[in-house]
Amino acid sequence: MSEILELFVARARKVSIAEAAPRLGITIKGRAAEQAMPCPRCGGNDRFALNTAKNKWNCRGGSIGGNDAIGMSAHVRGLDVGQRAEFLEACGLVLGEAVPDACEQVSDERRAEIQAEAEALRARAEADAAERDREANDYRDRELAKCRGIYEAAGSASRAPAFRYLNLRSGLPIEAGAHCCKAIRFEPKLTYWHGRDERGFARDIWCGLAMVLPFVDGAGQMIGIHQTWIDLGAGPKYRPKLICPDTGEALKSKKMRGSKKGGLLPVAGEMSAERWVVGEGIENVAAWFTAELDDDKATALSTFYAAAGDIGNLAGAAARTGRFAHPTDTKVNANGATRPVMMPSPDPDPERLSEGFPLGAHVRDLLFLGDGDSEPVWTAAHMARAEARAGLIAPGIDVCTAWPPRGQDWAEIILAAQRGEAA
Repeated sequence: MSEILELFVARARKVSIAEAAPRLGITIKGRAAEQAMPCPRCGGNDRFALNTAKNKWNCRGGSIGGNDAIGMSAHVRGLDVGQRAEFLEACGLVLGEAVPDACEQVSDERRAEIQAEAEALRARAEADAAERDREANDYRDRELAKCRGIYEAAGSASRAPAFRYLNLRSGLPIEAGAHCCKAIRFEPKLTYWHGRDERGFARDIWCGLAMVLPFVDGAGQMIGIHQTWIDLGAGPKYRPKLICPDTGEALKSKKMRGSKKGGLLPVAGEMSAERWVVGEGIENVAAWFTAELDDDKATALSTFYAAAGDIGNLAGAAARTGRFAHPTDTKVNANGATRPVMMPSPDPDPERLSEGFPLGAHVRDLLFLGDGDSEPVWTAAHMARAEARAGLIAPGIDVCTAWPPRGQDWAEIILAAQRGEAA
């Protein structure tokens, strides 16, 4: 190898993945070290990833990766680094330069083969992706049909036990619930499925009372359901104690089916209202509705009350930048070093606003209900993001968060106030 060529290769080896990416047509968004995207060679949605801090790349589609830009260049362009001419071309690509004269060049025939291989790979990846999308759509359709069946069946039963549960948990008057909370339904015998039995069949470990609400999208169309199993004799939560037969671990008495992302659970009122109150859980939102009914009935009856299901759906997708270290919490990494626990960005991703609950652009007044019994820094970051996201969706909106005392939630506080007790 000539001195000129040795210098050419040495320079290529020093090029970082971050430097090489734009020369290969790979777009790096923001300042985040971790980046995921479709593979420039074999497609997909997020199968290609790189880490600019660790100088690593990986393609799940080809089960290949590395820690150098030359290897990444060869994968992206379909070059074989075991062949001298193709290795040199990969070096030239990361440098953004042509291979020096008098060096072995990739023949036109080989270049045509590489192009044909890349096109065949992309076509196969597109076909695989289309098949996965078809299967995913079929699954969603089947799951939504099951959700509709459960919700429609629940509509034939008396709703009194559901409102009795909400009365016990949030203080909501049974008559007010029956009149204002039209989406809430009750199923007297809803099966709780968990795991599989020794024959491989789905296993039912409970069958009993359940409250059922629909997850709806921005148009009010059902996309999933939320199920809460009830035991009116098991205070203070009034939910059954469900145990996994295999592990003995306690199971959650609430389940979501179908889609949740981009949906909400209508608790009371109409989505067309200009004032919304939104929290994570149904019970807290019902309690706030109860308090406002007592305080200002006209305002309560002109407000839409909804639950997001969880804080992730409430806050929406986080920006790729803006993560920060928890002020006190730490963890020990794989190397034994103590590092701060990183918190999610308080800023929303403006390109993924649809991934949170569907806030109407017509809403002028929005109140979020904070959760006082979750980790405070983590929760505050999510709520800040929820507020900022609302401002992007509905410019000029008046938005704020009502925070309960540390360690409590609004259902506990409002119920205790109704009873004249200290929460």
